[in-house]
Amino acid sequence: MAEIIKPIQQIIQTVVSWFIDIPEIPDTPDVEEIRGTLLNKQSNNAQIPVIYGERLVGGTRCFIETSGTDNTYLYMALVIGEGEINAITEIQVNDTVVTFNGGFSSGTEITSDDSNYGTSIKAQPFYGADNQSASSLLSTLDNWTSNHKLSGLAYVAFRFTWDADKYTNIPNIKVKVQGRKVSTFDSNGNETTGVYSTNPVWCLVDFLRNERYGKGIADSDLDIPSFYTASQIAETQVTPYSGASDINLFDCNAVINTNKKIIDNVKVFLKGMRGLMPYVQGKFKLLIETTGTATFSLNEDNIIGGIKLESERKNDKYNRVIVNYVNPEKNYQSDAVVYPETDSEHQTYKTADGGFLQEGNITLDTIISPYQALEFGKIVLNRSRNNLKLGITVNYEGLDLAIGDIVNVSSTILGMVNKPFRVSGMTLNANFTASLSLQEHQDSWYTFDEKTIVPVISDTNFPDPFTVQPPSAITLDDELIQYNDGTVIVAMNITIGASPDQFVREYQVEYKRTADTNFIVHSRGTVDLFHRVLNVISGDNYTVRVKAINSLAVESTNVTATRDIIGEIDPPSNVQDFAINIVGSDAHLSWESIPDADLNYYIINFTTETVNPEWQNSFTLVSRVSRPATSITVPARTGSYLIKAVDKLGNFSSNEAIITTNITSIGDFENADTAIEHPDFTGVKNNVVAVDEKLELDTIEQFDDNTTDNFDDITTRNFDGGTTDNNVQSSGTYEFANVIDLGSIQTTRLTGNITQTASDRDRLFDNVAGLFDDQASNFDGDDSANASSHLEIAVSDDNITYSSFRNFNVGDYSARYFKFRLFMESLNNSATPIVSELSVSADMQQRLLSDNDVVSGAGTKSITFSPIFISTPAIGISAQGLATGDFYEITNKSVSGYDITFKNSGGNPISKTFDYIAKGYWFI
Repeated sequence: MAEIIKPIQQIIQTVVSWFIDIPEIPDTPDVEEIRGTLLNKQSNNAQIPVIYGERLVGGTRCFIETSGTDNTYLYMALVIGEGEINAITEIQVNDTVVTFNGGFSSGTEITSDDSNYGTSIKAQPFYGADNQSASSLLSTLDNWTSNHKLSGLAYVAFRFTWDADKYTNIPNIKVKVQGRKVSTFDSNGNETTGVYSTNPVWCLVDFLRNERYGKGIADSDLDIPSFYTASQIAETQVTPYSGASDINLFDCNAVINTNKKIIDNVKVFLKGMRGLMPYVQGKFKLLIETTGTATFSLNEDNIIGGIKLESERKNDKYNRVIVNYVNPEKNYQSDAVVYPETDSEHQTYKTADGGFLQEGNITLDTIISPYQALEFGKIVLNRSRNNLKLGITVNYEGLDLAIGDIVNVSSTILGMVNKPFRVSGMTLNANFTASLSLQEHQDSWYTFDEKTIVPVISDTNFPDPFTVQPPSAITLDDELIQYNDGTVIVAMNITIGASPDQFVREYQVEYKRTADTNFIVHSRGTVDLFHRVLNVISGDNYTVRVKAINSLAVESTNVTATRDIIGEIDPPSNVQDFAINIVGSDAHLSWESIPDADLNYYIINFTTETVNPEWQNSFTLVSRVSRPATSITVPARTGSYLIKAVDKLGNFSSNEAIITTNITSIGDFENADTAIEHPDFTGVKNNVVAVDEKLELDTIEQFDDNTTDNFDDITTRNFDGGTTDNNVQSSGTYEFANVIDLGSIQTTRLTGNITQTASDRDRLFDNVAGLFDDQASNFDGDDSANASSHLEIAVSDDNITYSSFRNFNVGDYSARYFKFRLFMESLNNSATPIVSELSVSADMQQRLLSDNDVVSGAGTKSITFSPIFISTPAIGISAQGLATGDFYEITNKSVSGYDITFKNSGGNPISKTFDYIAKGYWFI
């Protein structure tokens, strides 16, 4: 009998349990193992893991090779785990999820179409069937043949195209996997193969049965009905938190390390489902520790001998339990939850323990749900605080018990009445008694409680080092730069809007003439946001592109901008702050210097018009005021002074600055003679005609007189015929019919008067040949820009010999005879100036009396003349700072003076500063 009993004792004592004893503290090596599953390793003899459920894993590079010109391509075979897996759902490269042009399917090549990696990645996954074929992607290499099938292994073949902006080393790859297909059994023991399941029971069965990486246990050695019962407990639906969808009580999402002992891996499965696996009557059974009722009662009638009692030990009694698990929300990294969930509940336990923190730690390699992890924490904490253990011997009635059974213990000595315990160990003795190891059991521990919603706390958001944000913008401008020697060049200014990427180390600035093919690298190696390209060409178009580069030399995409370089072709700035100060017979003109580097000089014109003075209707007063002068003294006249700046290319300011003085007959001059040509214009015309009492350039050719072609043969003529029907002469002159004769040689002040417009006959919509959108000018032409006219003067003392005609400037001339000529010009042979009024007046000196900057005061200001005039003089007033509606009244005007009162729009007296000139005669 002894020979029979001994092996029975050994068998019955063999049990694998999740709780023998309370889990070791700490579980740091298990945490490190979780982290290790995400790494890439390189080996050809490393352990191959088994994946159950869904996990993100790294892999083992069993093959790597470069190919192509300059090693353009990197080929790789990355083994994931034992096959056959259910699916691959995601591939990450350098911790970035990569999108592909198709779904993942075993043996199918796909190409990335990703914002980070473009099309630089080709992938071909294999799910690990025993009969899978060799990779077509890798078979392009001599070292990967049709015999390289990696049968039974799940792996991914890769080809990476080298790009310095995307890869700085061998890519780090992670693959999200739906793991091993397993067999399941129904209540009748019928098997279904090739099923994807996260039920930990069927994952354990697969591991136990597998001969390649598991124990290779025969089906006859497994108590399948007990496994089926356990599988149903695992799939019990529980509510994780209020309002949530139900989940399984247990799931298995594990990466099994096949380097570990089989018994250790079995414990991993059992730990994740509170499992016990006793060996009973020649078979392995599976029990899940859960709620239940006692199947047997132990008392003084069947307890033989003494009782060994062991209470919980302080070191194993916890008031807080940390549960480590794998968190999908953190990219399948190791994470932890803490039970109790509330600080107040923890403090209650802690107070009961004398105020000391007693912390337990457990790692669950198969759990990816924080709610399942918290449930484990609750049970571990409760058991640690209520962990009575009994060692007893019972009579033959105890032989019907099995490990995992719940029994009620009643003992007068222990003061227990039907206290539940679970059988954790059992030995059959030679005298047909049984020695039992019992642990305290309470049903309340196994009732799933709804948890508090676990907040999703984002990981530290480190930027992706392989994704660089480009510059936010590029602003282009150009300017003129003048050197000390007077040389002026054109520079293009580049202003970069900073990249929002905090790790940008430098910017690369490139430029080219848009018409060119290749860019020129202007600068790299600086984070400066302002750059300048010298000696660009005025009137040309340039393209600039800028990219950001981080400390790993990864480059962003380019931001591009274009610029039409204005430079020297840009008109100079308009003159600002043009002012006049009249002192006696002189007008002191001043203005603010314009900032243009290519400023050459200023030109000042004058017109007697005071209401609507225009540049085209004025005459040159001062033809050149060289820089850097900003003032000049000219004769004071009634009318308007106009000024423009002129650059070194002869471009004028777009708009003139104007200042007007309405001082009547200012200065000591009176009209001596006037040459008036309008409206008859009877002078000598050269390429000029008078039409409707207006002068204009003559046309070049008339259709009726000059065209001999057939109408249908003329391809470029206008609707009314003629290839050049409306073209005008490029220039022409009109010489005055009237000559001014002063009677003797005198100094006289000559002032011209011209009123002109322009018309472009061929720029009207219905006259233009070609497509309308092809026309570069405005809708009805740029008349004033393409046509102009000006006066010229010649002088003589005898009316026989005259000087050559030269440009006429308003000013003082000494001679007896003066004749004038109008020069008319068209820049496009289409536009013509049209002159309606044309005259020149000669004025002789008179007597003037004046004062300036007189303050009127808020009332009547009396002005006294000294000496007094012979007759009442003409008085001209130039007031400063008049507001809209301000006016003045002159009263009591006489030879000895006058009164003046300034008023606002309401008629109330106001104080103003003014200048005046009185013109008349007095004896010297």
